[in-house]
Amino acid sequence: MAAVTTLILGLVIGLLPLVRAGLGPLVATISVIPPIAILPILFIIFGLGETSKIVLIFLGITPVMVRDLAGHISAIPEEQIVKAQTLGASTWLTLLRVALPQAMPRLIDSLRLALCPAWVYLISAEAIAADVGLGYRIFLVRRYLAMDTILPYVVWISLLAVIMDLALLSFSRAAYPWAHAERAGR
Repeated sequence: MAAVTTLILGLVIGLLPLVRAGLGPLVATISVIPPIAILPILFIIFGLGETSKIVLIFLGITPVMVRDLAGHISAIPEEQIVKAQTLGASTWLTLLRVALPQAMPRLIDSLRLALCPAWVYLISAEAIAADVGLGYRIFLVRRYLAMDTILPYVVWISLLAVIMDLALLSFSRAAYPWAHAERAGR
């Protein structure tokens, strides 16, 4: 959900100045609100179940990703936009043929960077109000200083995060090799 929302909002905010003027400040404001601060509100609205955790992760990572992608799209050289328009491309076609191909590798990079905060939000929500989950289990045994129980959970979370990161990187390299070609030379 965060990736799709980021893609749509990032493209239109980055490419269309009128949308950037209207939504840009709102997204910037929302992106600096600490998601953990609104967790009690989410628990009141959505209950203590999985929905509040999903909304927390969504609200925690999406605005930052939107700002990143919109900034990347707005930095597309003006010459590329002008060339597309000179060749008869409408705004919609420019968005699909010029901006979207450049947005996808950046979106995957944003997702990779958002993995850490997403895990933090999930574990925090489980620690505060849950009766299942890794975060709940870690905070349950922390009272007893049971490092022999906590460390395997931390290793498991780290392993899951690394696998997710490597999967996204592999997908990006396979789907968008041109975006990784310049990095290989460094």
